[in-house]
Amino acid sequence: MTVLYWLRNDLRLHDNEALAALPAGTTALLPVYCFDPVSLGPDAYLDLPRTGPHRLPFLLETLADLRQRYSTLGSAIHFAVGRPEEVLPALARQLNAGAVHASAEHTTEEEEAEEALRAALGPQVPLRCFETLTLLHPDDLPIPIGRLPLSFSKFRFDVAAKVRVRPPLPAPRQLPPLPSGFVPAPLPTADALATALGLPAAARPLPDRRSALPALGGGETASLARLHDYAVARHLIGRYDDTRNEMLGEAFSTKFSPWLANGSLSARQIWAAIDEYDATHGARSKGAMQLRLELLWRDYFRLLAYRVGPDFFRWRGLRDQLPKPVQSDKTVFANWAAGRTGNAFVDANMRELAATGFMSNRGRQNVASYLIHDLHQDWRWGAAWFEHQLIDHDAASNWGNWKYIAGTGTDVRDTAFDVPQQARRYDPQGRYVRTWNK
Repeated sequence: MTVLYWLRNDLRLHDNEALAALPAGTTALLPVYCFDPVSLGPDAYLDLPRTGPHRLPFLLETLADLRQRYSTLGSAIHFAVGRPEEVLPALARQLNAGAVHASAEHTTEEEEAEEALRAALGPQVPLRCFETLTLLHPDDLPIPIGRLPLSFSKFRFDVAAKVRVRPPLPAPRQLPPLPSGFVPAPLPTADALATALGLPAAARPLPDRRSALPALGGGETASLARLHDYAVARHLIGRYDDTRNEMLGEAFSTKFSPWLANGSLSARQIWAAIDEYDATHGARSKGAMQLRLELLWRDYFRLLAYRVGPDFFRWRGLRDQLPKPVQSDKTVFANWAAGRTGNAFVDANMRELAATGFMSNRGRQNVASYLIHDLHQDWRWGAAWFEHQLIDHDAASNWGNWKYIAGTGTDVRDTAFDVPQQARRYDPQGRYVRTWNK
């Protein structure tokens, strides 16, 4: 049987259920990556490419690395530009495929893409979706997803505490060959993609020596190197709780998020590395516990998006609360986006984002709060700007965090930050502001 494998945000060999579940009778496998005009095209709020100037090159690096890793196992990747519900059924017919494998996504547009593909394939070619993105497998939860608590604390203690994190699956040692005679299309360049999709060509920003991101590049090879360096070579897990609110340098936080976002690193692989750290060093450090907590937060946003569906992205709150009134002004928003608000702490963070595609968690919370609560702008504009700019954009984490700061998530308390106080606390000597406001 020939199986098509629709690559999504699961761009790795390790801990990959979609590959591990290939039927024993699979005689040919065709991995396919679709450059979807929806995910690459303009957003609904700012009319900017969703996959912007930092994330697109990182994605192309990731795919180039994955193609090489597939090649060592006797396989390859076919690259196509178009909607998956059009590309994959045509390939299934051409190759007489018996099934399509894919990673399950749990945010609205991605689920709609799955349903569109399932309908286009018809009953003759089943679409089988596998869990590759969550830390906790939804099948292991002690409650139905529809009863997921609208409280992280309740989720943490009443749900997650009762679930054993599955060990990461080993990478395959061999893969079935491509279908006989099939020649996969090559990986396109950024310029070729822009031309094919009718998007403006965007030059990749030059490397910036001030960047907090390690210069490792995209892909599973780089992600596993970073994990080893952080967790094993330098033992940085133990000090993570002490450094996580810093804002300069590559070692203050893990920087795993770009690889987690496109699935070239799995959350379970990180969890296993924390387990190994604890076993080696003999005690559960505060750093290890904090890292576990943040992986659970990531999972909670993803599972919450699964539970509430389109409400996760809507203006109103999940508890029907209304956001604070807005005074929508595109000039005000543009000044915020460009780092020209006049607030030095906010401006430094926004300039770092524009230059590198990255911003610390502390910075993200403060600039979001400033846009919403001080400048009174639409929180969805901010979420869309982050989607365009972030190298580590993940729909559930990005929109979930923006919804939280806007007071429209699961928490009904006032979520406004005292930005001047935050600047004094987390940049007391002004080093961060001076670095990015030069």
